[in-house]
Amino acid sequence: MSIGIYALFAYAALAKASVVPPMVNESFTAITMWVMAAYFVLGVVMNGISRSKLERLIMTPTTLALATVYLVLAAQ
Repeated sequence: MSIGIYALFAYAALAKASVVPPMVNESFTAITMWVMAAYFVLGVVMNGISRSKLERLIMTPTTLALATVYLVLAAQ
């Protein structure tokens, strides 16, 4: 299930960057990008408050990078 969701995330980012055709239409792709950006911003917060030191050290910066990419693409 996760692989399918991440494939959708990747396709949406590529569609927004005009590398592949839009998902359904341009507005659906734009809304999807904002939803994913919010998802990754929430992920930054959740990973940052995790009890796991390893998760805080590895996943917080990774999720921050993804949130930044999706916010930049969504803002285009």
